[in-house]
Parts: sequence; C-alpha cells; structure tokens
Amino acid sequence: MTDTTTRPPGTDQPAGGSRRRRAALYLLVGVVLAGLLAGILASAGGGRRHGVTPLVVSSPGLPGVSTATANLLSLSVFGNGGSRPAPDFHLTDQNGQPVSLSEFRGKAVVLSFNDDQCVDVCTLLAQDIVRADQYLGPVGRSRVVFLSVNVNPFYPQVRYVRQWSDEHDLGGLPNWFFATGPVSALQAVWKAYGVYVGADPKTRTVTHGAVVEFVDSSGRLRAGADFGQNAVDVDPYAHGLAQTAVDFLPASERTPVAGPQATASGGSGAQLSEQAPGFRLPLLGSGSATFDLASDRGHPVVVNFWASSCVDCRSELSAFAQVARQVPGVRFVGVDVADPSASAALSLARAAGVTYPIAEDTSGRVAAEYQVADLPTTLFLDPSGTVVVRHPGTLTAENLIYALGQFFPSAVPGGGS
Repeated sequence: MTDTTTRPPGTDQPAGGSRRRRAALYLLVGVVLAGLLAGILASAGGGRRHGVTPLVVSSPGLPGVSTATANLLSLSVFGNGGSRPAPDFHLTDQNGQPVSLSEFRGKAVVLSFNDDQCVDVCTLLAQDIVRADQYLGPVGRSRVVFLSVNVNPFYPQVRYVRQWSDEHDLGGLPNWFFATGPVSALQAVWKAYGVYVGADPKTRTVTHGAVVEFVDSSGRLRAGADFGQNAVDVDPYAHGLAQTAVDFLPASERTPVAGPQATASGGSGAQLSEQAPGFRLPLLGSGSATFDLASDRGHPVVVNFWASSCVDCRSELSAFAQVARQVPGVRFVGVDVADPSASAALSLARAAGVTYPIAEDTSGRVAAEYQVADLPTTLFLDPSGTVVVRHPGTLTAENLIYALGQFFPSAVPGGGS
C-alpha cells in the first residue's frame, strides 16, 4: 500500500488543493477525456517487513479476531519464529515531548507510519484509530497505545504532526503519539522497519508503505497489517485494530472490545461498467430522514465520497455545489464517510452552499462496498445506475462541467461542445 503527497517546490505551508494521494491496493479509476481523470492501478513494493517470512493465516490464531476480520486487515501473524524484538527509537511527539517505543513496555502498541501532510488515505487510518480507541473502552485504552512515525521528510517539524493530530481528532487522545524528529533519525526508523519511503525534493512528492505493526507488551513484533481501501470500512477495521492489540496482551489483562467483526463482502465494489450497489443512508443532520440511491434511477448521478477531516474534500465542496445548481439534469449526492464530526460536516456543507442531499455513512460500510480508497472520490452513474467514471482526488467546477458534458451531453447545457 502506498500513499503519495504532492506540493509545490519550496513551500512550507500546506497547499491543500495541490495535494494528491494514490492508494495502491485495489484502486480503480475510470477512463476520462484528455487525461482529466487518469486511470491508475498502483501496487506497493516492499511486501512484509523486517526480513521476516510471516505466517499469513486464514485463521489468525488470536482469541478475539475472526478470519474475516484478519482478512479485512490483511493481517499477517509472525509465526514459525518470525516474532522478534521491535527496533526501539527515540523521537519527539506532537506535544514536543520525548517519545520512544520502549517506554510503552507493558502495553500493546499499534505502530503505524503516517504522512503528516496526508489528507486522504492516512485520514482513513485516523478515523479508524479514533473509533478503535472508543471500542477499547477506558480500561483497554489504558493498556493499548497508538504510535505513529512521520514519513514526510519535507515536514518533520513538531508543529506539523501536532496540527495533523488536532485536525483529525487525535490530539485529545491520551494514548495517541505522533512521532517525528530530524530526517536522519526518521530515516533510521524507516530502515529498521523496512518501510519504503520515496521522496522527490523537486515536487515534494512522498510515496510510502501504508503499514501497521503490532507490538506486544513484551516489546516483540507479533503481526503486521495494511491500511488503504480496506480501512474505509471503519467499524470492523477499527474493531480489528483494537482486538488484535488486546489479543497481544497477557491473557489476564485482556478486556472486551466493542464494535463489529468483519463479514465477507458480496458487493461488486462499483466497478466500471457494472451496476453500482444500492444504498439507503440517513441524511446528514436531518434526524430520521434517509436518502435512497434508487430514488435517482433514470437520471445521471454524481456520487461524491468525502469527510470534513479531509482538507481536499473541503476545497472542492463549493465547486460541487456550484455545478449542481448549473446542471439540474444531473443528480448529485454527497456521502460523508465515517466523519468524526457530523456537525462540522454539516457546517462545511452549508458554508459551501450545498443544496443536494448528503448521506451519512457513519460506519464506512457503503464507502467500503464502493471500494473507495481515497477521499475525496467521485463516481458518475448513468441513468441505469452503471458506473461510468471513478475519480480519486479533487475536481474543480471546470473539470466537472467538462466531464459531465462529455458523458451526459443531453443533461448539461452546451454539453459535448
């Protein structure tokens, strides 16, 4: 799994609209005109880490983790002698305090490698960690630590890991630590854990392995997992993170973990040229009202997956609101994915002038069924409900008007010209 960050050369402040990520595993993008919506199918290198040949299990061998949950996490348990002491490191956390892996001895650690400028794939991981922390409960929370290491060499300063933590509702969690430090120290950690990080100083583009490691209470590496498209199914993925960590505690210290186990998915994933899965979801901020995708059958539909914690999502909301008003022949619907703050999402939508319905996918179930790997992601459905475009990343009003005019010319004034 990889994550990519793009910034203009020489900038020091986040440039939200210029950021673009590409998650690797399973990413499908539609064919769109003149390179507007590029097709991507990227695959991360590196495989499993540490020079260990892990035992990849169909049954995880952990007391609380089901096979379906293990598969959702792409969980690999280090068996057959694969477990070994986790390499220690000494960095600085988001509060400017020294932090090391060894200081958490006696607790289970969920260790991730995260980009402090990421606004989509790592955002999904943040949502999962917030939910996993809730599922642990007060006692479990005191025994499990979520520790992340910065993989962005262009933004190693403490203020950036603090800002990212606060923007994604992690700053207030007492068991969350986002570690950073001098680039040389970060590079040593990446190397110790076999995490691929590619950095282009000219474009400030970072590509890195999107991996999660589980360290038991004795400080040994016990399992690895991946995050990306799978992480968008927030409830079961978050349960899996929490349950796996708890299962690596001594038996006497394990506590119940809330949240649902994963189930085998039978959805099509909204592949190109296939029927989009139907869904009925609550309308954001409306109480008991719901939105049913079937109500738009017979019309072209634009489905936009987003969240208020995604900076790029915020930047494109006004463009979608503008185009929805300009092209009444096309139906628009927003899907707010596992948002940590429904009130923030509603306020953003109102401020952007959004008048089309926004459905609330609180668990990420629909986004997972649609195989959404990045936020924002936009799909075009034709009047029969067939997917004709998949586009990860932001779209401007001009992009939307042009693409809609080519795919649905009769519905767009001047379409196809």
